[in-house]
Amino acid sequence: MSFNYKNPLSSAQLGGAQSVVRTATFGTNFSVLTVGGYMEVFYLRDLELVLTASTYPSQIQLSANTIPINFTKGTGTAFSPDSISLNSDNISSGRRRLGMQVYVQETDTVYQYTIPNYETLWNSLSGLTGNSAKTESEYATTVNSRSQAGKDFINAWTASTIEGIIGITKPSARWQIFYGSDVQITGGTYYSGTSDLELYNNTGGTITISGFTAPVTGGTYNNGTQTLTLNSADGSSVDITGFTAGGGTITVGDGTTTVNNVSGMTFSGASVVDDGDGNITVTITGSTGTSGTSGTSGISGVDGTSGTSGISGVDGTSGTS
Repeated sequence: MSFNYKNPLSSAQLGGAQSVVRTATFGTNFSVLTVGGYMEVFYLRDLELVLTASTYPSQIQLSANTIPINFTKGTGTAFSPDSISLNSDNISSGRRRLGMQVYVQETDTVYQYTIPNYETLWNSLSGLTGNSAKTESEYATTVNSRSQAGKDFINAWTASTIEGIIGITKPSARWQIFYGSDVQITGGTYYSGTSDLELYNNTGGTITISGFTAPVTGGTYNNGTQTLTLNSADGSSVDITGFTAGGGTITVGDGTTTVNNVSGMTFSGASVVDDGDGNITVTITGSTGTSGTSGTSGISGVDGTSGTSGISGVDGTSGTS
């Protein structure tokens, strides 16, 4: 069953578009007070949700929640469950909306709010009945935690995990780094058995390049055209285009190739020539010398024979009286 999206509607409605006079120096509202869209905040902590009440049940509020959701924390019993209230579009709550982007001054980074398996979580609520079922009206939808499906749905909204913070990776982050068109190569691996080169980018994507007919021996990175030319031992080459600034580690055969920002590539055990125009030429070299043979040790000399001891003399005869 596909998700039934509809534009949001609330009971408070305008009779026409609002504007300010052309000479005004003020705007109609602050971006951080809108529901979804693009916002700017100063700290990473402004992306977090904080449970603020000392006792429950209570709705989370407090100014610490810069971009809050409409969430009520219960006592955990069947009579006082947790609940979240969505706007009538069913993809926003409070000031958060799926797909919204927020620039954080502290990290100079744009983050995007996302729940990747949202439609699956939503569909799991559809078959619930009784007091576990979601409640929909013209202006809002309420989901409670009386079922496991409800708990999973609420947990997805209350999580404030941020990519790159405390070991959080992109798949498990509610706030994912937004790269836009700035996709960069971060590394790769060359497989000599299949003659394929895999390149990895900063969005988690993988590109496999085939066509090598012999082991890669080196390469040239042309910064002006963002083209990497890898050369094979048999003289063939493969051109790789689409690079932007950035770099990481590419393993080629038994060696390591490091792609640095703008400067090009460096190979372990290779000569590197920079022509001064941003072009780095890398040549893989190896040892060609042959070790000499060690000489044979000489034979030890023979010890001489010991000499014979002499015979003692005979005493003389005594004289006559």
